[in-house]
Formats: sequence, structure tokens, C-alpha cells
Amino acid sequence: MQRTLVISGREFSIAALGSPIDQAFDQLHAAYLGNATLAWDKFTTAALRYFDDNPTVATAHDSYFSNFTIIWQSLIAAGRLHEAEHVWELALQPAQHWEQSHPGRRLHKGTPYYFWAMTALLRGDTDHGYLLIHQSLDEDIRTSRQQMPKTPGFALVSLNFEEVNQAFRQWVLQQAEFLNDLIANYSNTYQRVLTIKDVRRRFFEAPPTLDAIFLLTYTIARLRKITILPDYAVNNAFAGQLQINLLFDVTLVIDAAIRAKNPKQWKFIHHAEELLKAAGHPLTYQQLTEINGQFESSFDAALRGALTGTLIVQQNIALDRLQCDVALAYGLRNYGAHRVSSTPTMWQDFSSVQQALFRVLWATIDYLY
Repeated sequence: MQRTLVISGREFSIAALGSPIDQAFDQLHAAYLGNATLAWDKFTTAALRYFDDNPTVATAHDSYFSNFTIIWQSLIAAGRLHEAEHVWELALQPAQHWEQSHPGRRLHKGTPYYFWAMTALLRGDTDHGYLLIHQSLDEDIRTSRQQMPKTPGFALVSLNFEEVNQAFRQWVLQQAEFLNDLIANYSNTYQRVLTIKDVRRRFFEAPPTLDAIFLLTYTIARLRKITILPDYAVNNAFAGQLQINLLFDVTLVIDAAIRAKNPKQWKFIHHAEELLKAAGHPLTYQQLTEINGQFESSFDAALRGALTGTLIVQQNIALDRLQCDVALAYGLRNYGAHRVSSTPTMWQDFSSVQQALFRVLWATIDYLY
């Protein structure tokens, strides 16, 4: 049930929660939107009573938190993002207090964490935003008792751009556009028919593990953030080190994805062998060992050879495009796990390295899922 709130001649629609919390929200909005004085202790007392009256009803908890969105929206519109984040910290304070006073009992707090995460992402803080959105998801999982709940939080971390019932869909669409370009590169390179909807259906909706999906979408967000910088701003060794660290996380996702279909093996070399066999471009264990030796001997030269398609194994056998891409993934997997350094080819031709590595992920989904 909604009620109308009038402040400085403006009307707002807000959830009717009953007394005394309705009066407390009136005073809260008057303080933020009408410059009135706020007695936060009185608000907290009213909120605690509300939770006492509604200790187990998740929809009631959602209604309480949703009543903060008018204030949040006004701060967002004014560009006051730090203050907009603080709104959700304030909203959570009485809930945290109530839970501490009632050990073993939990209120549903998915809504405030979702909007707090959304604000952090708008502010450009990817780490902060993804930590908060996963806290929101944790709340959703606990309340729904589902590992993949149909909530805005899960839609964001699983890149479900088709879900229209999410306040931050624009963010998800931007990540999906970045992903779609990488998938298109795979399809064009190998003349395969693979779309972002195929990837969502075959992998994101049936992942090897949820952790793999969460790591992938978080890494995509971080990659997109540095990819939109101009090349001249990331033409340095530290940029290359950061890029290797991010791509290493992608190799972990590839590792997990193939391992789910190759469970008797645990080394990446065996997973590379399995993928190439499934794709009809096999390399033997001995050949992959030799390739690894080339990366260990001169990582930059081997990386450049993989990018240009000039890698050769014994008996003068030239690797084809897919074999070179898998070799690159194998080299990055080992290098990233053991080195804290970079190499010129990484930061000078990062886009090509990124595309090649993601082609291995898409090939994994294309041939194994």
C-alpha cells in the first residue's frame, strides 16, 4: 500500500508501513529534502519497533529499505554520489542493530546492498561495487534458498541483460556489449556461429561453478574499465603487469570450465589437450610441453609468436590459429601464476592478447558445452 508524502510543495509516493515508522520516514525525508532537523535516534527507535513487528517478512523489509530510494534518487540526480552511498549505510544501521540484538535472526537486506553497489559502480569503484553486489546476492540466496535466485543482484553478477526487472540494467548492457565484441571476434576468426545468447544459455545459466561465473563477470568489468582508456595512457610496464593479472583470472575460468568436462585431470596442460582434441585441432602432451618450454625460455617471443601465428614445434610443424590461441592461454596461465612482472608485447598489443585468450574461453563453450 502506498501513501503520498508532501515536502516543500512536492508530492512523493512512499510505502505505507504503519505507525510510528511512517512518521519517522516523514521526518527523514523532510530533513533531506526540506532542510528540516533530523532526530536519528527517534528514527532508529521507530525502525527497531517496525522490525520487531515484522521479523520474518522479507517483503516488509524490502518496503522499509525501498522508502529510502526517494532520498537516494535526489542525491544521484545532484551528482552527490558519496552522500547517496551514505544513505544506504544509514538505512542498514537499524537493521544491523536489530540483528545484533536478536542472535540467529536475520532481516532481508538485499535491496540496500544492491542500491549501494549500484552507486559505487556509478562512482567508478568497481571493487567496492562488486563486493556490495555479492553481499546483496548473499542476502537473496539466504532468503530465497536458491543458489541462482531471480533477483536484480544475480542478474548483475551473471550478466543477465535479458532481465528487464533490474534497476541497473544499463550497467549490465554495457558489460554485455563488451562481451559481445569479444564473442564476435571469435566467430569471425574461426567462422563459427556463436552468439552472446548462446554463451549465456550454455555457460552462464549452467556454469561449471558459480564462483567461475562470478570471477568472470567481475574480471570483465575490470577489463572493460581499463580497455576504454586510450592506448597512450597504458603504455607502460605496470599496465602490462595489471593486464596480465586480469587475464590470469580469465585463465582460471577457462581452467575451471574445461576441468568440469575433464574431471580426472587437474593440470592445465591436460585441459589444453582435451580442448584441442574436442575441437579437432589436437596437439600431443609432448608438443604442449615443448610449447611451454618456449614460453619459459622467452615469454615475450613466444607470446608474439602465438599472436602472429608463427609458433612452431619440433619437425617444423606450424601451429594453426586455435592451437596458437590455446598455447597463449597456457603460457599466460603459467606466467601469471609464478611471475610479478610484465613484458612489452602485453602492453603494446594488449587488445590482441585479450581477444586471443577470450577466443579460448569461447572455444571451450563452443566445443565442450
